[in-house]
Amino acid sequence: MKRSTIYAVYHPPVFGLPFLAVVLKPDGTTTSRQFETVDEARAFNKFMAQADQSSGKTQH
Repeated sequence: MKRSTIYAVYHPPVFGLPFLAVVLKPDGTTTSRQFETVDEARAFNKFMAQADQSSGKTQH
């Protein structure tokens, strides 16, 4: 089974905590960043997906 990169945005469990944009790659590496808004987190993941796609690594 072919694995693909996963892009996720986690909503804060309580008000006042940040949103997390998380990238999970098939090789086991992860990237995460915190953002004030869900839109910023989604934009980060979209940027990361486009960067991976242009380098030929994304398998969506």
